[in-house]
Amino acid sequence: MLKKEELANETSCINKALPDEMVFVMLGRDQAAPIAIEAWISARIALGLNQPGDPELADAREAAEWMRRQLRTVRIALGKESL
Repeated sequence: MLKKEELANETSCINKALPDEMVFVMLGRDQAAPIAIEAWISARIALGLNQPGDPELADAREAAEWMRRQLRTVRIALGKESL
């Protein structure tokens, strides 16, 4: 989810977190983020917390793919990569 959408959505993970609950954010510019998301998906399934077709996991897969597609664009915007 885009940062602005995450913060605006009352039911988003960040807004569901308790005030003293630990959260961990991965940025789209991090090449490891999509890999970490896919590992999280696999772990959720292995633990029996989700089924492969669950909407929550579909959203996570979409986020991982989005991150892969926009990585170069974000890195260029940050001056970390050139055209």
